[in-house]
Parts: sequence; C-alpha cells; structure tokens
Amino acid sequence: MVKRAFETSRAYSDSKLGELRTSLADVVPKDEIVLTCGSFARREASQNSDIDFFVISQETSGAQEWVGTVEERISSIVGVAPADGGAFANVESMNAMVSNIGGSNDDNPNITRRMLFLLEGEWLFNKEGLQDLRRKILERYIQDSMTDHQLSLFLLNDVIRYYRTVAVDYEFKTVEADNPKPWGIRNIKLVFSRKLLYASGLFSVAMTVDRARDEKVGRLLDLFDMPVIDRMINICGKRQMEPVLDSYDYFLGRMADPSVRERLSNLKPNERKDPLFRDLKNEGHNFTRELLKLFENTFDSTHPIRRAVLF
Repeated sequence: MVKRAFETSRAYSDSKLGELRTSLADVVPKDEIVLTCGSFARREASQNSDIDFFVISQETSGAQEWVGTVEERISSIVGVAPADGGAFANVESMNAMVSNIGGSNDDNPNITRRMLFLLEGEWLFNKEGLQDLRRKILERYIQDSMTDHQLSLFLLNDVIRYYRTVAVDYEFKTVEADNPKPWGIRNIKLVFSRKLLYASGLFSVAMTVDRARDEKVGRLLDLFDMPVIDRMINICGKRQMEPVLDSYDYFLGRMADPSVRERLSNLKPNERKDPLFRDLKNEGHNFTRELLKLFENTFDSTHPIRRAVLF
C-alpha cells in the first residue's frame, strides 16, 4: 500500500519534534514555555519546511540570554528560524497571552500568537505549562456566567477574526509591503492549510453547545491538544473526513516537492495561469467544497453554529 503524504509528513514531524524536545531539555528554565506552530505542530512538515516557534516567559526582560541558545539549537535541527519582526520574533509574556483580547492593544501579531497557540501550538519545552496556559486562555473566553446551551461565541468570533485577518493581510504582504512576500505559495497555503485550521476552530467551537461551562473548556482542551487532522477526524469521523483528506493529501504531497515550492515561490501575481498554480488552485476549490459538505453533514440546519457563523 502506498503511504499517503500526510502519513509521511507525520512521521517526519514527530521525529523532528522528538529531537527538538531532547535538545531543549537542558536549556530552558523550568517554568518557561517554548512551542512551535505551523507545519511541524500540525504534523505536516517535510524536509523543505522551516519552523515557526516562540517563547512564552514569566518575565520577558530576563529571557534573552537563554533564548539565543534555543534559537541556535532549533536552527541546527530544522534550519530556518522565524523571520525578524514577524509574529514569532519576540518573547511573549504569559500575562499578555490572557489579556488584551480585543481593543486597541490587540494588534495583528498579538492575535496571531494567541490563536495559533490555541489552535495548533505544540510544546517543545514544558508540556504541562503549555496546557495550563491554554486552559487559562479558554477560561478567559468562556466565562462562568455562560449558560449550557450557548456556544462559546467570544472564542468563535476571535477564530473568525483571525482567519479574516490572515486573508486581508495576505493582500498587503504580497502586494503593498516594501518587500512583498512570495505570492503563489502563500496563496495556495491560504486555500489549504490556513482554511483547514480555520475549519477546525469552527468545528471545535460547535462542540461546546449544550455543555456546562467546565465541560466546554474541557472539550476544547482535548480537541486543541490534537493535531488539526486528528481533531477533525475526532469530531467528524474518519469516513466522513475521507474526501477532505484526499484533497488535502494532494496538497501536502505537492508541497513536499522542492521544485513545486520553488516554482510557486517565484511566481508573480500576473502569472495566475501558470499550469502548476492552476492545478493546485483548482484542487483548492474542490477542497473548499468538500469542507462545506463536511460542515453541513456534521452540523444539521438546526445547530446553533449555522446561525453563529453568519450573524
């Protein structure tokens, strides 16, 4: 039997995560957190993947000395570290992760770190600390006053806000920025991996209906502790997920090919008719249709999530 692309990616990702955890075990102070987001956290990495990681510290002012060693060790195992000035470039304080949700201080890097921490964050150091912080953030979203029948709308709105922010920022980063980012590969990732992550957030929030407050938090903790594909299978079932997985597997297989990544990275915005881009874009349309079918088959017309995502 031919091994599917996501199975190969999972094996590679798990192997590298094991190396990273071992490498950082004697570097990071015990109460600090180092985590990764992106393809390694989702178990979708290949040898061509870089790694996004960030540090969550008790006190950001005293963390810089050991953070440099963390960056060196991660780079020696995986390769490319986060870009300077990006959402993963700075040390984040634990307090900041549970405060400033909404309002003028909740800028794009802040919401990006918070939502990726919740939806796909995977520990590199201090698993228990990461899980405890995730609980605190969820308890901030899901207040004691919430009634059983309610969805976790505060969280749902932030999941939607994050995804729409990524979609809007894509235009700026690939067109208007002083140093535009590669257009083609970001477009395809937006169609596949960003969309699946978003769907996993919507589907997870849908599972909070008709549960007591603590059960809502507990269910989300269980779901967010899983890689995105596992989370979707847990909610929908493996059989229902097969059409989505088939389409997503095609995307992962293509992304594992260095020549495909290079070609997409070098495309210009006026090269939308490129055969490789069109092939992946057309599969992306199919992927979106299958996700919509999955949503409709998992949550019937009376489910509160149907209204909540529209109004």
